[in-house]
Amino acid sequence: MCGIYKQPSAYGFIVLITIMAASATAEKGDQVVPANRPFMLSANHIAATIRKRHIVVNHQADGLLKCVQQGMTIDQIMQYEFGFADESHTHIDGQWWSLDNTFPMKSRILIDQTSPSVPSYVGPKRVKTFQRWADDGLNIAKVYINQTKKRGLECFYSYRLNEDTQSEHRGLAQAHPDWVIHGEWDQPIWNFSVPEVRQFKTDILSELAEEFDFDGIEIDFSRGTLLTPAGQQWTQRHHVTEFVRLVRRATLDAEHKRGKPVLLAVRIPDNLMGCHFDGLDVETWVGENLVDMLVLGVRSFELDIAAFDRLVGSKPIQILAVLDDHHCTDGYSWPPIQVWRGVCANWWQQGIDAIQTFNWGVSPPEIAAKFNLRFTGAYQEGGRQIPVYQQAYHELGDPATLTFLEKHFVVQRRGGGGSGGANIDDWHTPRFNYQNTNLLGQLPATLDNTGRVDTLLQLRVADNFNKMNNHIASLTLRVLLSDPATNQLPEDQKIDSVAINPFWDNPRQKTSPVRKDLIDRLEVRVNNIPLEKPTVANGWFVFQPDPLAFAVGENLVGILIQGRDRQTLPMSVEKLEVHVSYR
Repeated sequence: MCGIYKQPSAYGFIVLITIMAASATAEKGDQVVPANRPFMLSANHIAATIRKRHIVVNHQADGLLKCVQQGMTIDQIMQYEFGFADESHTHIDGQWWSLDNTFPMKSRILIDQTSPSVPSYVGPKRVKTFQRWADDGLNIAKVYINQTKKRGLECFYSYRLNEDTQSEHRGLAQAHPDWVIHGEWDQPIWNFSVPEVRQFKTDILSELAEEFDFDGIEIDFSRGTLLTPAGQQWTQRHHVTEFVRLVRRATLDAEHKRGKPVLLAVRIPDNLMGCHFDGLDVETWVGENLVDMLVLGVRSFELDIAAFDRLVGSKPIQILAVLDDHHCTDGYSWPPIQVWRGVCANWWQQGIDAIQTFNWGVSPPEIAAKFNLRFTGAYQEGGRQIPVYQQAYHELGDPATLTFLEKHFVVQRRGGGGSGGANIDDWHTPRFNYQNTNLLGQLPATLDNTGRVDTLLQLRVADNFNKMNNHIASLTLRVLLSDPATNQLPEDQKIDSVAINPFWDNPRQKTSPVRKDLIDRLEVRVNNIPLEKPTVANGWFVFQPDPLAFAVGENLVGILIQGRDRQTLPMSVEKLEVHVSYR
């Protein structure tokens, strides 16, 4: 029998939820598990899902923790946390809050000074603020919700799924060690193959949906990525899918009780192969209407938007792209605005529905200065990147705004620019997770020593240089190379060395500079069209391509070196960029 129930909603239409269809089965490893029919969604739910969005801001708890450490009042905290959103003409239309356990809930413990999730900059005395608020009947999460909606912004809760067993429920983890596995750094995390773990997590999300007036919940599968034992994720994907079903059922129950839509978003890897690597059966999630939004990537500039778009088809599911400036693409930590314009223009051209920013600064410089906030690290209050965030919120959420703005189109590097990302100079194939690694990044790429085989790279360009040719003021293709065979070469025979991937402006890897005479032996083609001899500027080889050589979308760039000793170590392509400016 099919477990289907219908209930009239408080807002005038039917919510139809399919619990299980016993007649259908699906193979999952060695088990045969009942396959579910799709959840049926209300018209109001669908309308809430497909509403137009531009930029949604995912703010982690760091902003709140900084304010508490500073001894700020609730009103001051809100001024700070909404600093960018309160500016006129901003593209921000949603605030997604990741507040960790800074507010009281029945299903998980409140933060205290013994919690391993408390940052070092928050002293034990200040942590007591959260208990004092709770004792006074103040729930800071509800303050955030009220202030978000007061501004007419959509309000989601972004739930970090599997970072730390100790912060959420120390007693539960200690009482049930068999519910715990260990991650890449031997940290204890929950094992989602255990039914009780799935229910514990569902209870938290159910409480967030029922007791708090969030417009939706985001399950952040990038924090953390390992949900079942490493190397077994895809064979155990049915456990994670069952968890998503439980959450969907809980949020739709909350939707019925509250009489208003409660949406469900999932933050997942940048392509379907990465989802499979991490045990996320997104195809089933989409097929069963388990989710409303697919939020793609963390470090990644290159997203397989076309594959997700084909998967979604005509279903009312939006695709969002994440722009993270902490878990960043290697080589592009705190990049100039031109890089983000190029990245986002590429995403809009491929058909995304909105952008999510993650780990950006919280507020404009004048507001941080007003409250004397000196926090360093990802947000770097008072640092050079804060004005870039401020500018980006007025540009990146609308492709029309980007049309004639200067852009840099870049190729993805493997690894990650710090904060848990694999170092590119010590690269190894990840075994614990795909998300957060840029495993399939094209760079660095080695060059053939025989002078016969091009190194082929795909470079995506959103702008139509053919139609925009009359407006182009400058167009260059730039190649950054490194040569390990020049260590003993006199300096006057080499071009400049270049920093490849500083993180937060801290130097890391630099190029081994190439020979000056390479300029006569370097061949570059765009879509098989040979480019004229380059110039050298600040350690880069700079070409002046014909705008007509480029297609909208992916372009094939071939790089070849002639006359190289076959016995030497191969050179590598570290970066490849196209820079365009307009009149």
